[in-house]
Amino acid sequence: MTVRLSVDLSGPFFQGDPGAKLGDNIRRMMAGLAEEGQRLVMGELRAGESSRQALGMGLGRVSDHVRGRVKSLTGKQWKASAVISVNNSGLSAAQGIKLMAAASGLEARFKPFRRTTLAIGRSRKILSANLAQGLE
Repeated sequence: MTVRLSVDLSGPFFQGDPGAKLGDNIRRMMAGLAEEGQRLVMGELRAGESSRQALGMGLGRVSDHVRGRVKSLTGKQWKASAVISVNNSGLSAAQGIKLMAAASGLEARFKPFRRTTLAIGRSRKILSANLAQGLE
């Protein structure tokens, strides 16, 4: 008596590379987090900005310099990271220092970056559930 075992690899899970699909889903999620985090931080900063703290520098609002990104400053794509930060590139050294000082003061007073980080952390279960999309 011989037993023959066969495996059917024709389902949707086996079409394409599941690892690549998961990686694409992670990158898409990180890009969405960066975009949404930028929007949230900018909104909170705009609500807390005063003319003396931000507008008197001749730089515009601090919130205008907030960027959410999934690439390094040199342009290298990150696999599973996102950053939301104040970007002072293109400014003189003195302007950059003033911008960062104003941003630091607004963070100390209103905590827009901390609140956004906590909000993203609380939604981790929902976000991670979407990572298996397309792998059914």
